[in-house]
Amino acid sequence: MPGPAKQLTPKQIKFSMLHVYGVEGIPITKTEAARLAGYTDPLHEGTRLTNPNKNPLVCAHISNLRDEVREKYGISYEGHLQELGQIRDQGKKDNRNLAAAATTEIARGKVGGYYIDQKIIRHGKIDDLNLDQLYERMKTIKEKNMKVIEAKKLLAKGTKEPA
Repeated sequence: MPGPAKQLTPKQIKFSMLHVYGVEGIPITKTEAARLAGYTDPLHEGTRLTNPNKNPLVCAHISNLRDEVREKYGISYEGHLQELGQIRDQGKKDNRNLAAAATTEIARGKVGGYYIDQKIIRHGKIDDLNLDQLYERMKTIKEKNMKVIEAKKLLAKGTKEPA
């Protein structure tokens, strides 16, 4: 079995760009991004490409692209919350309907990657863990994401573009 890839393929780069930017600014699914990138089994490839354990370089590249979007459009978590707070305050003050403004700001947050549609099935509560169990859980989370962390470091060294 071959070792982990050291750089992204042109298809992986195209998939990442489509996944983050969509087509003409319109968001698309990862399946559609895989199809447009030229994969023959887009249903499975879209999922496989966004799995950090199977493709940490692709996941790191997607993360870097999202970081660029946030920087380009001035989207920060703090700024996003501040803007939502100002809209809320203005709505309370003037008794106006600012739903459109709030929706726009939420859309900015989605572009910045602050809203991710996902389902989490929880078994037990964090409050039920003792300190040792909590540290062990944090260690597991770090280990699970280590491949992406390492891939981001590798991409930062300039190995993301194929030779």
